[in-house]
Amino acid sequence: MLQADVIFQNLHTARCVYAIGDMQLPRGDEATARLHRDWLKRLPGITGKKLTTLAREINVSPSTLTRPVSEGDHGTSTLHANTIAKIVEAFGVAPPSALTGSRGRGAGPLRLAEDAVPFVPPPRSEIAAAIAALAGGANGVAPYLVKTAALELAGFLPGDIVLVDQNAVPRPGEPVCARVREWPGSAPLTVLRVYMVTGPVKLLLPQSTNTRLAPIVIDDERVAIEGAVLPHRLRP
Repeated sequence: MLQADVIFQNLHTARCVYAIGDMQLPRGDEATARLHRDWLKRLPGITGKKLTTLAREINVSPSTLTRPVSEGDHGTSTLHANTIAKIVEAFGVAPPSALTGSRGRGAGPLRLAEDAVPFVPPPRSEIAAAIAALAGGANGVAPYLVKTAALELAGFLPGDIVLVDQNAVPRPGEPVCARVREWPGSAPLTVLRVYMVTGPVKLLLPQSTNTRLAPIVIDDERVAIEGAVLPHRLRP
């Protein structure tokens, strides 16, 4: 029996992204910790404010920003993904370079997975009819099979079939499907994330309990948005 669930999450403000308080980049990764530590050391010179002042202005504990620096060269503390996003939005600075997928000194891979793959329904099947009905005859609406939990907190689970509107212009806070290259020249992977704009920077943020998923900075070289994920899901 095919079940079509129509869900609409209130994802139209950045605030909903910040609500994922437990999301954190991997701990125990010295390369990531070094990258965050170097970034934090540069922030006072860029913003003209001490780390403790920056922390107060984004409403986090001062130790959130000072601990990675105070641990020294062998520390392993990293920043929460939403803390980085808050700093980027509040002060108009670029995030740590590893989040863009660059090969800068100390940068590591984004640890991406194929979050979804194109789905081809059997001809004249019940699921094909359901997809056609939801698409409503519109061009550029493509079905994808969800493979990971990258958007589980937005209600899209592994095994769901989602529709991607390739003609839609995504709004901040909405889920999107994107093609991302981990490194220049690498094969692109299909990822599902929430689109967010923080000042001059555009980001793809996960909505997942998987703490190994990091923000991705959108650039024209490695990241291309395929379209907006519609608020429908099909579960065979």
